[in-house]
Amino acid sequence: MMREFNIPQYFRGEEKEIPSAYIFPYRVEKSTDKNRVVLTTHMFSFLKEGNKEIVMGDGTIKLNKSEFVLITAGKCFMSEKISDKGSYSTTLFFFDNDLLQSFFEIQKVHVQQTIKKNKLTQKEVLLFKNDDFTRSYIQSLNYIANKSEELARLKLHEIMLYLLETQPLEFCCLFAERPKTSEEIKFKNIITSHIDSNLSISELAYLCNVSLSTFKRKFTAVFNDSPTSWIRQKRMEHAAFLLKYNKERVSDIYLRLGYENHSSFSQSFKSVFGVSPKEYQLHD
Repeated sequence: MMREFNIPQYFRGEEKEIPSAYIFPYRVEKSTDKNRVVLTTHMFSFLKEGNKEIVMGDGTIKLNKSEFVLITAGKCFMSEKISDKGSYSTTLFFFDNDLLQSFFEIQKVHVQQTIKKNKLTQKEVLLFKNDDFTRSYIQSLNYIANKSEELARLKLHEIMLYLLETQPLEFCCLFAERPKTSEEIKFKNIITSHIDSNLSISELAYLCNVSLSTFKRKFTAVFNDSPTSWIRQKRMEHAAFLLKYNKERVSDIYLRLGYENHSSFSQSFKSVFGVSPKEYQLHD
């Protein structure tokens, strides 16, 4: 079974209490793919080297050094790709919900006006652009990673206030309400958000926060088909579009859609369309 990481506890050790604000420089020299992560706090990830991919119920975000993210507490998959220099490096900044709510109470009027005026809705992952200030800010975190919790709280307030003033439409989504939907619609949204991804059925069940057996029963009730059959049909339809209209190569498509090799992808494609991917692409 794939290992599940409880973060930030994993970095602190089981015996250590998690501070309300906690900075952790993280560096590895090996790529990882789709680690199952349970975030028990909110987290900024300031990428310094390599590439990062975050998959949550709302969708997938691919991150490079020109951007950084704020990920809210919850379940997700994280992939980390080392750079050409052979390493992956990021500064992680964890903070609890009490600090977030304290900031909101101070900036409540400004935040609520921005949300109402722009009809913002809640996001699980917020993507921000780096600029000269944020690059300097990220550097400054290197000097206080082992300093007091109080100093870390001040640095958290600094970046949140800066984002509220410079990237308010993205930042205020953190405090917006999620549209009121039924459990069935939420379930459908997670599935449809990842149709063109390479997530397996068990990984989709993880994002839906249910067991695999429960996921299969619920899926059949909602979509009137088995997960394997329905997802294969939708992914092959997407593959057909990429082949016909985007003129993409088969070798570029099958990995993106979760197939380990060309042969298994071609078999699935032919079972849906009656011809091989190449024949379909060449047919007028």
